[in-house]
Formats: sequence, structure tokens, C-alpha cells
Amino acid sequence: MSRPLANTLPVDRAWAWVVLLGTFGNMALVVGTLKCFGVLLVELSHRYRAPASLLVSSQSLCGWLHLGLAPFANYLSTRFGHRRVIFAGGILAMVGLVSSSFVRHIEWFFVTYGLITGTGLGLILGPTMVFPGIYFNKKLRLALGLNAAGSGLGSFVLPNLMRLLLDTYGLSGCLLVMGGIMLQTCLFALLLRPPSFWRCSLHITKDSEDKTEIREEKEGLLSHQRGPDKANTGITHIPEMALPRTRSLPSLAAIRLTENVCSKSENNILFSIINSSSDLMLSSHTNRSESQKHNESSLKESLVNIAMLKNPVFILLSVGSFLGIFGHHLIFNFVPPLAEEFGFTDSQGALCVSIVGLADFFGRGGNGMIGNLCFREMRNLYIISVVLFSCFTVVITFMRTFVVFIFICGLLGLSTGGYIGAQLAMVAEELGRDNLSTAWGYIAFVSSFSILINPVISGAIRDYTGSWTNSFTMAAVCGFVSELLATWLWWWGR
Repeated sequence: MSRPLANTLPVDRAWAWVVLLGTFGNMALVVGTLKCFGVLLVELSHRYRAPASLLVSSQSLCGWLHLGLAPFANYLSTRFGHRRVIFAGGILAMVGLVSSSFVRHIEWFFVTYGLITGTGLGLILGPTMVFPGIYFNKKLRLALGLNAAGSGLGSFVLPNLMRLLLDTYGLSGCLLVMGGIMLQTCLFALLLRPPSFWRCSLHITKDSEDKTEIREEKEGLLSHQRGPDKANTGITHIPEMALPRTRSLPSLAAIRLTENVCSKSENNILFSIINSSSDLMLSSHTNRSESQKHNESSLKESLVNIAMLKNPVFILLSVGSFLGIFGHHLIFNFVPPLAEEFGFTDSQGALCVSIVGLADFFGRGGNGMIGNLCFREMRNLYIISVVLFSCFTVVITFMRTFVVFIFICGLLGLSTGGYIGAQLAMVAEELGRDNLSTAWGYIAFVSSFSILINPVISGAIRDYTGSWTNSFTMAAVCGFVSELLATWLWWWGR
């Protein structure tokens, strides 16, 4: 008898943590590269002799695409696989950064950096953010928090690395090296084994065991029928019990068949859903279970889910996320000019950005750990984090001492990393883990417009009032409104 086969997908254990390492690395490279633009801004203005507002617009285009393409990238992942989409995105982002090192006209820089690099980053980010949901269940909060922490680490490391590259190789050399670094997203994608990888192993094992059992039954039957003949020919018959029981390797045809099945369904989300019910499939090859039918119908809805767009909970989450990301990017973009307005040096302003990025890293990772241990619902942790962010955003506008200013920057990083890190887990809890890919794709698309309009609105407020403090006050108001929407969601769910 062959041993019973169970689902071999390592959920919350083993290779799941290797997958998390791959998504963590991609998050660090994608978001860290985006937040390096402030370091490039001075060098770009020297090369193109263009106003800062025009150069920042190219960054806005790139930032909008890296989130706005999430629904398209996640849909492509369901068709062609997460690894293939991330591979394509990594190559495209590399081509955009490398070609940006050669262009000498601002119009082409919009194409190479804003359009090509932004599209590549968008193809990487969407699948990277939702892929841990396949491998984690009970520890999903922790996994999503640690995954989001990758962007915080990238925001801290890559700006300093880019500053070193600019000082050593100049703008062209820096962009060339950054293109090579971005290509490492393809290596991280290799760690993202699709669920069909484990399903294929299940097929090979089952085929091997079935063939072993059939072969042993045939050998036993033949030895029983041929026993007297062998004795007459002088050949000593060895009893079957004296032979060690061995397993035969699967036939070459069976291996090829399995490989074909795996290659065609390697990254198919339907295949991963069937994998989660493999024990039911093995017990009955002819009758489909009710749970499988439900999963398949859920899949069809997740690809183009019109009902989700009408869901009030989804609408609240989308608006709240839009406002939260609006405030988040304002902090990273305009802390240096605020520090300059208060009389601090350029190096001190750059240090403030590094402190915000490092604190953001710990805020995201710590948020996942705290949420996994202490909170039944992630929206409660989100509410606390966004309230703290709004308060610190108001407080920092009154700080004129550098030591206190940089301390508040650290608290801002912790709080903004906290609520950004809690967003994805909150979406999974409110709309369902099975709908995470589709729901987050839609929410990311809506939130991407906050990145597109943030520099324009913040700059206009600064030009009209003559101070960056009013832009920070606007960010605090956005945070408070996002908190009210999350509180309404909490009251609604009672």
C-alpha cells in the first residue's frame, strides 16, 4: 500500500521564509530606488538645465506607475506567473536606468526614467507585495509586515549608496551601476517558487509509488506462477520475502508528462487553489468537491471583480489608503526643504531623511510582529499608527532645535511605517485573504494618484503661503481623515 499523500505546500514554515526573503529584497530595491530621486535631483538639474518642478514631474510619473500598474501586474501574474512578470519588470527597470545614463535631453529622460523604469518597477511591486499571501496563513500579519519593512531598509541604504556612487562615478556611472543593482530583482524572483512546484513533486511521488505497487504485484504473481518451472530448470528461486522492498523510479514518460503539466500550470493561480485541496482530489478522481467549485468561482471573481468595486468596505479602504500614502510620501519628499527652512544645513537635512527611512524600516517590521502578537484586528493598530503620524506631523512644524527635530523625524518614521505596514494585512482581513491580490491591485491603483498629485499640491501650497509647514499641516489633516475612515470601518464591523 502506498502512503497517503498530503498537501506539501510549506505554509508558515520552511520555504515560506525563503519566499519572504525574496519579496523583502525586491521591496527594498524598488521602493529604495524610487526614494533615491532626491539625491539625483541636483545632478539632474545640472545636466539638463531644467527647473526642479519639471524634473520632479518625471519622478511623479515613475511613482504613479509603480503603484498604478498593480492591477495589471497582478492580472498578468495569474496568467503567466509571478516569477515571469517580476523577471520582465526587472529587465525593463534595468533598461530604463541604464538608458537614462546616456540621454542628454529632458524629453528622453521622461521616457527612459519616468515611463520605462516606472513600468518595470510597477511590474515588480504588485506581485511582490501579494505573493507572501500564498505561503502564509497564521503568520500572514508578520510576513506582510516584514515584507513591507524591505522598503524601509531600501529607503535607508540606497540613498547613501547612490550618494557614494555619484561622488565616485558621476551621474552616468551612478545610473549604470543602479541599473545593474536593479537586475538583482530577477535573482530574488528565483526564490518565489510557485505552488505548482510542490504539486509537481506530489505528482512524481504518487506516480512512483503507484508504479512500484503495480510492479510488485506483477512480480509476485509471476513468481507464483513460474515457481515450479524455475525449479525444474535448475535455477534457485529466492523467496519474495527475502528480497528488500525497493521503490522504482518513475518512468521517463511519466516524468515528461509531469514536467509538461508543471510548465503549463507553473504559476497558474487556479493550480495553487487546487493544490490546497489536493487530499480531496487524490481521494476522488471523478467527482469534484464542493470546496473546489467554490474556490474556482472565487478565482473567476477575483480577476475582474465588479462586486468588489461596489463594496462599501473596499471604498473606505481605498480612500483611507489614498490619504495615508499621500501623507507618507510628503514626509519623505519634503523633510529636507523643511529642515532648510528652519536653518539646518543640507547634510543635516539628508541625515533627517535617512533617520526617517531607518525608523520606517523598524516601524513596518515591528508593526507586523506587534500585530501578530497583540491585536486581534489590524485596523486597530492602523488607527493608532495613523493618529500618531498625524500628531507628529503637526509637532514637527514647531521644532527649531535640530536634536529635537531629528528625534521627531524618527517618531514620524516609526508611525508612518506602522500604518503603511498594517495596510496590506488590514485589506486581507477586511476583504478576505483570497481576494488580496485583486483588492490590493485596485487600492494601489487608486493610491497611485496620490503620488502623482502630491508634489504639485504641496509645492503650490508652499508657493502660495511661503512655508512648507502648511504642506505638513495638510498631510496631518489627511492622516486624521484616514483615521476617521478606519474608525468608521471598525464601528461598522461591530
